[in-house]
Amino acid sequence: MRGSGTKIEAYKDWLEDKFAEFMNKLILIRGPLGVGKTTVSKILAEKLRAEYLSLDEILEENDLEDTDGISLENFLKGNEIIFAITNKSENSFIVDGCFYYQEQIDDLKNKFNNDIIIFTLTSPVETCIERDSKRPKVYGEDSARYVHMMTTKIKAGYEIDTANLTTEETAEKIMEKM
Repeated sequence: MRGSGTKIEAYKDWLEDKFAEFMNKLILIRGPLGVGKTTVSKILAEKLRAEYLSLDEILEENDLEDTDGISLENFLKGNEIIFAITNKSENSFIVDGCFYYQEQIDDLKNKFNNDIIIFTLTSPVETCIERDSKRPKVYGEDSARYVHMMTTKIKAGYEIDTANLTTEETAEKIMEKM
């Protein structure tokens, strides 16, 4: 179709500009479980040609998870690992996680200075519970309610309500804010 190449080229140019603008940046995607953080983060990583890191995987791989929940101390150890990984690279990174302690967010802001941008994804707790129930690894209603309560206490970065958005639409909203 005539003209579609022009739109595609313009979109590619726009993506290239966004990519260049956020080289060597940490893009943090936070929010309650079941809100879409991982899927959105992976979409963004692909579109922005950034590397993807999961705070949950970092905590698990480094034995920083507790059966009674994760302490602030262990989250801060997770931050140290994130910093060590990203500091060795010239790439941008998309990191997803709940990040439900203000001190943890402040610690990352201090470590990365102006090279961090934070997005908080939100959705009603019922939506998060429903989404969690459809995942391969279900955390359950109690966990979803607890994490929702903890994450929604903290206001950080740009807030995006994902309740009526697809993961692609959410990724597009994030890119528009960048």
